[in-house]
Amino acid sequence: MERMLPADARSAAHSEVLHRVFDRAGDDMATPLAEALLSLDFSESDAERIAELNEKANEGNLTEAEQAELEAFINIGDLLTLWQLKARRALQNRA
Repeated sequence: MERMLPADARSAAHSEVLHRVFDRAGDDMATPLAEALLSLDFSESDAERIAELNEKANEGNLTEAEQAELEAFINIGDLLTLWQLKARRALQNRA
């Protein structure tokens, strides 16, 4: 029988793989890709959901599903921040 990793371990593993893929882009990131990455952000409804989940987390009232959802938002937010930093650096190196 195959052993499944807990959801948070799977999310972390996915994030790590994506991080390594985008880490390869480095300063050679194409301008259109860099500009596209800088245009990405959470939607207003996602931002509201993140705030709601954070409030529930601060109160200690998250369900297991909500915890997984918040961790997904955090992981994606961290990756987006990293990718946008790389995009800014790539564009600055062209200037």
